[in-house]
Amino acid sequence: MEIDKYVNVRYKLKSSDQFEEYLKLIGVGLIQRKAACAVSPVAVLTKNGDTYTFTMTTTFKTITFTFKFNEEFIEERPDGVKLKSLVVADGDCMTQTQIEDNGRKSTHVRTFTPEILTVITTVDGWPGKCVRVYEVIKD
Repeated sequence: MEIDKYVNVRYKLKSSDQFEEYLKLIGVGLIQRKAACAVSPVAVLTKNGDTYTFTMTTTFKTITFTFKFNEEFIEERPDGVKLKSLVVADGDCMTQTQIEDNGRKSTHVRTFTPEILTVITTVDGWPGKCVRVYEVIKD
């Protein structure tokens, strides 16, 4: 799978646009929103057999979800909300669709390059988009 060339590559958040607006829209409380916006997570995709794990680590919290491409799974967001999630790979992109019990759908398109990970998040019915850019961590 083409996305495998980005397995174990670590990226650190460098810029974020409309992230707090997105978190507010999906119902994340004020304190959790402010905490989430104040940190610069490190993101990494790992693989074990045909199972992948996407991890975002900050000094306060580690957030992970484990999945197989093209298989729906139940995911728990950092704010405790459980939702249906599906991750699809297409070349250097990993697209995750999350559907809440109320039917609201968020889409996260993660585009990997050797230097940059770009995450574009949209929500059905929201005219905005959240763009978060991560830069590779050179060891």
